Parts: sequence; C-alpha cells; structure tokens
Amino acid sequence: MCATRDPTDALTRDEVVSILLQILTAGNETTTSLIGSAVMLLLDHPAVEARLRADRALLESFIEEALRLESPFHGHFRLVRRNTEVAGAPLPQGSRVMLLWGSANRDGDEFANPDAIDLARRNAKSHLGFGLGIHHCIGASLARLETRIALETLLARTSAIRRGDAKVAHVPSLFVRSLQALPVELAR
Repeated sequence: MCATRDPTDALTRDEVVSILLQILTAGNETTTSLIGSAVMLLLDHPAVEARLRADRALLESFIEEALRLESPFHGHFRLVRRNTEVAGAPLPQGSRVMLLWGSANRDGDEFANPDAIDLARRNAKSHLGFGLGIHHCIGASLARLETRIALETLLARTSAIRRGDAKVAHVPSLFVRSLQALPVELAR
C-alpha cells in the first residue's frame, strides 16, 4: 500500500488499517458528543433555538460556539520538546503538560463574553475544539457537516424542544466531554 509520494516510504497494511480505525472511532465519538452538546445548549438557551429556527444560516456560527463551549475533547497530554516558557512559567524539556482546550476556549482575553453563545462572534473559528496545527482533527469538516445536518433535521421536524424531567449526565472523563443522558421532549 502506498500513502506517500515516495513508494519506498509506503505505509504497511497494518498501519493503514490502524489509521482508518482511529479515524472511524475518534470521529464517531466526538461527532456524537458534539451533536449532544449542541442540543443541550439549545435546551439551555431557548432564545438561541428561536433564532436558529428563524434563520438556519446561523447554524454554522452556532456549531462553532458549541465547539468552543462544549469541546468534545477538553485536552491532551504533551511532552515538552525543548526548554520554553508559557505566560512566565518555565517548562523544562521532557516535562509533561496537559493542554486544556476547554479552558483556552473560554479565555476572556481571546473571546469577549466567553461564557455566552454569540452567533455574531468575529473570531468564532479561533477555538481549539479540533486542536491546532499538526494536531488539528482531520475529520473537522465532516464533523461540522454531520452536526449541521443533524441540527437542521431536528429543527425542521419539530416545532420546539424542551428538557425532559430526568437529570442530564455526562460521562465521567478527564479528556472527553460526552453526554451519558440528555432527556429531551420534542413537539411536532
């Protein structure tokens, strides 16, 4: 199998299968989490739901805000490759750090009114919900598309959504922000 321009540097079949499995499993869990979190935000913000029902073009902005506020992954550990400093704190080479994307996405220096849903946010895509740089999620476009389709369908097939009586529960995890239960009542 060849997945590079240089056939002498080709991936093995096992490497290709491993990469495909990672994409499939990671993409499934994170997109499911994003859709659930987006619905939860709609339940918590009926005025936003009303705006989206009136103007579906705002869905793209809403999805970016959902990614910023409820990122499916909140962070990962990384290894410091060389001595450096972040915000005045020394990070020696070889140190392990945990990047908290969920925290960075609510940084008031980066995002005005960081805890609010702002459908006109100018830097809406500056969040780290899909990572950054070489660690940017390769399935980001697909996740956005699947989420938009799910929300468009929900809004088109209902006249209202309300929180059900049962308690909202999240999966206990340091890294993943995923709902275990989200009771919803749908009105046609």
